[in-house]
Amino acid sequence: MFFNIFKNQLKLGFRNKSNVFWTLMFPLILGTLFKITFGNIYSEYTSDAIKTAVVFETDDEDIRNNTKAYLEGLTMNDHKMLDISYMDYESAEALLKDDEQVNGIISVKNDGRLSLDITSNGVLSTIQETITTIYNQNVGLIEKVAAEHPENLPAVLEGIQKRAEYIDTHNLAGDNKDPFVSYFYNLIAMTALFAALTSLRIGNNCQANMSSLGARTNASPLSRMTFQAAAFLAAYIVQTAIIFVGITYMLFGIKINFGGDIPLVYFTTAIASLLGTSLGFAVGNLGSFNLDKKESILVGLTLTGCALSGLMYGDMKVIITEKAPIINKINPAAVISDSYYCLNMFGVGSRYLMTLLYMLVISAVLITLGLVMGRRNHYDSI
Repeated sequence: MFFNIFKNQLKLGFRNKSNVFWTLMFPLILGTLFKITFGNIYSEYTSDAIKTAVVFETDDEDIRNNTKAYLEGLTMNDHKMLDISYMDYESAEALLKDDEQVNGIISVKNDGRLSLDITSNGVLSTIQETITTIYNQNVGLIEKVAAEHPENLPAVLEGIQKRAEYIDTHNLAGDNKDPFVSYFYNLIAMTALFAALTSLRIGNNCQANMSSLGARTNASPLSRMTFQAAAFLAAYIVQTAIIFVGITYMLFGIKINFGGDIPLVYFTTAIASLLGTSLGFAVGNLGSFNLDKKESILVGLTLTGCALSGLMYGDMKVIITEKAPIINKINPAAVISDSYYCLNMFGVGSRYLMTLLYMLVISAVLITLGLVMGRRNHYDSI
């Protein structure tokens, strides 16, 4: 019986033209428009060195020499990344007001760390911020090891040197530093959350007062949990297959470089699809609202989450991180897009694995809530 329900639900899922459009055609169209709009902006920016003023606020010669070696040695695509001018802060600040003179001021502090002053949040500023962040992380790591495990300091310094060589060769420690790729991350996040529109119907199809199919389901000897489990598995497979088509088009059709290992990109997408399907399953079993109201709730949640994650405005996630970081931690769209970002920037590490763990845990919670709420519905007569 489980297999028959699964097979029939699988057919219904692929035949649902509305859901196929929203989870396939719409992302393909929007992805193509993103490619046309953002495709060459980053490469045009990075073809020339970024005009940068460097201000030393320390007299320590070791710090000054190490910083010079780092900043002057940065390259991308065989070109110098920074066009550096050394000066005092007052002169640098005057030039910063004219974007044609310098794009930012990097100040070298007494503790060896760098600070960045910028006037905008554009692509060039993002590159400069990445440079200063990586350098400060290395300084912090050296200080921590020197204080806690000084015997390991030579190995750490050697590792940082190797990492610096890797950074120089592979564009600052990641495969794709184009900040506009975040729009595609958020597009996939939106597509994954739209998977909820398919699984939403599962709960309604088990409620006798919502549809004739729900009445027949409740009148049959088939257990409600068996029906919901089979329907959920079918919905998940349908949505994952559709999203895989969309991401394949992005990767190989319009040549979007997600920056991570391709099998892991697909694996991350499968987990994201599970989260979206689980969300729809839980909302579908929520109360006795009609299908239209539940769809409105889901669409509202999805679009709001994607807007806060940066689908409409790329720097929105950064603003949220500064003002209310908890929102990015609980926003499913932000976590999904962050998983691709972590895979691109840091590879398979603790931050990437935490995003996957979050998606799996929330999915398990939503599935459990859906099953519990679905079992609580009883009817005196059908």
